[in-house]
Amino acid sequence: MRMSLREIKKAYDLLKGYARKSLDAGRFEEAQGYIHNCVILASQFNWIYTDAELNAIEREIGKALVTKRVEDYCADEERVVFFDDHCVTFILAIQYLEALVKAGKKVRFVTCRPYHKKDNGIIFSNYITKIKGLEIVRIDEPDFGLRKQKIYDTIVGFKPSKLLLHIETDSVVLPVLYTLPKQITKYLINLQDQTFWLGKDVFDYSIEFRPFGASISLERRGLKKEQLLMLPFYPVYDKNPFEGFPKEAEGHVTIFSGGDLYKTLDTQGAYWRLVKRILDVHPDVRFLFATKNNPFGRKVIDDFVVSNHFEDRFFYIGFRKDIFEVLRHCDIYMGTSPTSGSLMSQLAAINAKPILQYYYPGTPDDETEQALCINDQFPISFHDEDAFMQEADQLIKDTNYRKAQGERIQKAMIQPEQFDKALIQLLETNESPFPVEIRDVNHHLIGERWYEQEKHGFTNNMSYVYSRIRKNDILRFIPSLYVKKQIETIKNLWKK
Repeated sequence: MRMSLREIKKAYDLLKGYARKSLDAGRFEEAQGYIHNCVILASQFNWIYTDAELNAIEREIGKALVTKRVEDYCADEERVVFFDDHCVTFILAIQYLEALVKAGKKVRFVTCRPYHKKDNGIIFSNYITKIKGLEIVRIDEPDFGLRKQKIYDTIVGFKPSKLLLHIETDSVVLPVLYTLPKQITKYLINLQDQTFWLGKDVFDYSIEFRPFGASISLERRGLKKEQLLMLPFYPVYDKNPFEGFPKEAEGHVTIFSGGDLYKTLDTQGAYWRLVKRILDVHPDVRFLFATKNNPFGRKVIDDFVVSNHFEDRFFYIGFRKDIFEVLRHCDIYMGTSPTSGSLMSQLAAINAKPILQYYYPGTPDDETEQALCINDQFPISFHDEDAFMQEADQLIKDTNYRKAQGERIQKAMIQPEQFDKALIQLLETNESPFPVEIRDVNHHLIGERWYEQEKHGFTNNMSYVYSRIRKNDILRFIPSLYVKKQIETIKNLWKK
């Protein structure tokens, strides 16, 4: 049983109230925990894209905990701090770090993440330690308050004029940003441009990588157009060794697809219908799909395979750390739908693989062209299923056409040398090196799509809310949710 959007909003308001009460009582770490709970709900449904009240709480936490501040700050124009919450190579760290160092900037990389203990983090750690001239600081202070002061000291002590933020939606650094000297210009690298995030009132600029994200930042987050700086990116080879494909795929045309499974789920079911059409028409094709492994996702995939008798032609290959190599070894990449992923498309493009992409008519966040068509403007995606199938037929049958399409897409995307030059221009002028294009976005359609995740039950938000909100408050303020929970409990007992 699922929550309604009204119930979700009510739960969000209650959690936000808890955060404010914890702040007023001086329980700052507890307040931060409730903010995290709010962010989880808001970023899953995105009926809002930022929250002034939560930003204000973050500001108060920073002011309360960062008590030792520099009075006379003198910024060095050649110094840059890069703060990273992600610590993986193929997102947006390596590109920035290498471009900055090449330009002769003095760069300090700062993170609070134990990246050296994660699989991808180990590769990331090995990579950045080889970048000559890069200073690396990992903050592992366990105390909540002392960690904030340490972050401040680490940033300010380097005397940067620029701070680049490659952060998550409720980053550990956010409260500290409100306390930094005004002479440090703060740039958000807006990686999570499609979702809710905090801190919009403390960033000086938002570096966007596509028109959709820029449009959301302007229209729904309230940033000014002059704060938006457009800079497309390219993926970096993460050097994870290839783990191979199923032996059944050898000697066949291989189509690879993958990403978060929710991006393929909607009431119309176009993605899975098109996969079936391809496999029905082309018996020589082998289809490979990668996503995170969880019971719900496996059931969706297994049901599709068994019901269509695709056991020897459709293969779930798990969550692949060698995703760059997967794209290098496949023949064709098929994007997810109704929502696609720009990173996966770029990994296909940099490996000169042709792309099959379908979007519903009127889709406002058609990422493929936005992410790839920088040096050459041409259509890649389709809004008609029959036209999509004609492209699929030609790519599967014609090796020369397949090669030509892949090479054209590869040349169209931003090149490393272009990125390097554009980044330095952006930082030196605070002007966008690429046009900031604002598009009309159907926010109602976007909202419905986010709520589809709840209908499909990919995440049980009701259980999450029940674990975070006091039972008396649920009875008092969300009685319908209490009733739903009791019904769900009875059903689960009945099953046993």
